[in-house]
Amino acid sequence: MKIMSAGCVCADVFEELGEVRPGGESLNFCGNVCEFPGVECSLVGVLGNDEYAKAIRDRISFLPINTEFLRTVPGETAHNSIFHSSDGDRYFLSNSWSGGVFDCFTLGKDELNYLRTADIVHTHYDSPVFRQVLELRKRSNFLLAVDFNDYREFNDWEETVENIDVFFISGSPDILSTLKQWSHQFGGVFVATLASEGSVAYYKGEKFRCSALPVEKIVDTTGAGDSYQAGFMASYGADRDILKAMRAGSSQAAKKITRLGGF
Repeated sequence: MKIMSAGCVCADVFEELGEVRPGGESLNFCGNVCEFPGVECSLVGVLGNDEYAKAIRDRISFLPINTEFLRTVPGETAHNSIFHSSDGDRYFLSNSWSGGVFDCFTLGKDELNYLRTADIVHTHYDSPVFRQVLELRKRSNFLLAVDFNDYREFNDWEETVENIDVFFISGSPDILSTLKQWSHQFGGVFVATLASEGSVAYYKGEKFRCSALPVEKIVDTTGAGDSYQAGFMASYGADRDILKAMRAGSSQAAKKITRLGGF
């Protein structure tokens, strides 16, 4: 099964610890999904030509991720300063994020043709290439999974979600009624991750619920949603069993939050 993610690759800078780890939604997704048997994982993204880029490439070089389409261009690699509360939950400051070369990232012809060969393509709503991937989905056969993070502009999304096969969003129970409504209206699977409350999914009006797995100690919640999505898509892509996929996602997220970094 060929799974590709097109979107953010960045350096996560843990200021309090003085450590830099590879991160970003797409790299975190790939760093988790590549652990699953039978998955051929590819990362489509962009890096600058700086020390952050070198650190990222060095750290992922041992992973079974195809980086043929991880482009290098002149400029600064995207990076994010991350801080932790006493319980391990991450937080950001107003100036934490610097987009660098990622802000101008677009997909070229070769990258678009490559994505068309995938069984599953994953991206995120705030990626500069989201619209390109969405348009590609309309004339391709891959399953499209999209991470909407914690955005809430529901009124602008109905035209978008009709072309998404698996819709992921993080947040609180107040969003569930909208997801249920959309599941009646559109053909996709709508998944909400609710932190310690587990996750809820809707498909054609049917509700699925999965508990979060307990862990002894939370070290870092960075990439928890990305790891859940990776586990879900690796499982769902194999047999289309929603509840089984939710359990795989919960298991992957539980493993992730016990260690530093996104994967």
